[in-house]
Amino acid sequence: MADLSEFERKQRHKETHPSGWEPSLSWNGKDGTITAQLDNEPDEGVWAQLIEDWGLDPARTMVVDGSLQIRAWDSSRNGEIVRMKYYRATIKPRDIVVDRADIDKLCRMVEKKKPSKLVVENGNSSFLVLLSDWQLGKSENGGTEATTKRIIDAIDKAVYRYKQLQTYSSAPSEVYIIGLGDLVEGCDGFYPMQTFQADLTDREQDRLARRLILYAIDAFVDLQAKIVAMGVPGNHGENRKNGKAFTDWLDNRDFAAFETVAEIIAANPARYKNVSIPVNAINADDLTMTLDLSGIPVSFAHGHQFRSGTNSQAKMETWWKGQALGRTQVADAEILCCGHFHHLVISEGTGRTVLQVPAMDGGSKWYTSTSGSSSPAGMVTVCVGAGIGIRGWSDLLIL
Repeated sequence: MADLSEFERKQRHKETHPSGWEPSLSWNGKDGTITAQLDNEPDEGVWAQLIEDWGLDPARTMVVDGSLQIRAWDSSRNGEIVRMKYYRATIKPRDIVVDRADIDKLCRMVEKKKPSKLVVENGNSSFLVLLSDWQLGKSENGGTEATTKRIIDAIDKAVYRYKQLQTYSSAPSEVYIIGLGDLVEGCDGFYPMQTFQADLTDREQDRLARRLILYAIDAFVDLQAKIVAMGVPGNHGENRKNGKAFTDWLDNRDFAAFETVAEIIAANPARYKNVSIPVNAINADDLTMTLDLSGIPVSFAHGHQFRSGTNSQAKMETWWKGQALGRTQVADAEILCCGHFHHLVISEGTGRTVLQVPAMDGGSKWYTSTSGSSSPAGMVTVCVGAGIGIRGWSDLLIL
């Protein structure tokens, strides 16, 4: 007689499970059962291992006391009678014990609490002045004259605010005057009625932009402040043909305004000895700039490079996440500042701070008539530094 193959032996002696007692686990989120073939009655540790093997968390799922059922029968194996045993138990979620707070104790704590003494932070900080979306040459709502008055008034208020902050022990040690783009309106190439509506030529817009940047710098120079001034390129500063930029990214009037101011300052080193204009800080690949403000890396972008997102905040955050994955220079920044969208947004939903600032222009009748929306003009100032709180920024004010 030929020897049986391994397959045939397994088939002849195949173990069969009693109906309803197959190894299994059933679970509906509230209760269930677990069934297992074991040689001996399982203890709590064995049940925990079985529960985990079936994909549940034994820290949150337990066997119900008194629910154990046993099924035993005799079976032939290799010519011998073997007693088989199955165990079934009901399982349920564990009762999570919460360390309850003592409400009476908490109320007494509030009643007895005396006002704390003011703890004054001694951290170093920088005073950040954000110049965004002036769009000089735009004739709406008072035109460039009204816009210029708003800008001068806001700069004067920024100087006053800086003086106030000097009374703090964490008084700003540096002033950063940062342009966020679209300082000029342009005369053509951005929307159909632009040429008809502009109240200054391109040359006149550029001249006024330079004069206002110098006005801001001079105002703080007179306070003997250490100053860093620079601006990122915006879309209205692009040199366009048929509505499209046709030269390189840095052939931009926002960038050129600060570059020219840098040359003016270099010609008078005695007066501007404490002023720095880092024209090489601009990243030509993505039109951003990242600077260290008293220990906090801060990135600046106009915002026209932000694309995907249901609103401006989502666009900022989606773009920033992509930059982080790409390990660009903005990847490690703690704060991202931008303009372009003409209204205020502050969000810490990503764990970092996105700050979108208002415009200083006179608004857009076309945008308001089509959307019903508008946003008040304003210039943002804020203190930034590693020693001024868990966020790294404080004292934000719209002027």
